[in-house]
Amino acid sequence: MRKIMGYRVLERSNLFVMKNWSFDAESSSGTLIVEGDMTINHVADLKERLVEALVIAERLKIDVSSVTAIDVAGIQLLCSCYRFAVGCNKAMCLRLGGNATFLQFLDDLGFARNFICDHGNANECLWTVVN
Repeated sequence: MRKIMGYRVLERSNLFVMKNWSFDAESSSGTLIVEGDMTINHVADLKERLVEALVIAERLKIDVSSVTAIDVAGIQLLCSCYRFAVGCNKAMCLRLGGNATFLQFLDDLGFARNFICDHGNANECLWTVVN
């Protein structure tokens, strides 16, 4: 076990097999597909999976296109994970896949990009839409 930014994480050889995880060693890119609920009841387990994915991958895509429920805890986890990735000099992005539930939740809460990411460089925001 080692520490990254204060988190204790398992070494690569000891990682548990993550469901819905794909990794391309050549590009050091990984994709983690999140399915079902992304709510307070599940964020602790998801946090562990996200941290371990960032230990392995230099670039991480989190696919939330199959998320069926989300709450503020899920959004906070994504923001924290993104800041963790930036702090480790790694890249992280979201794949929304047109998920209406996810997008509607953000809209209902009034989460405008400037509201969420008023923490420095506006160009380094998880919620910035790129084509």
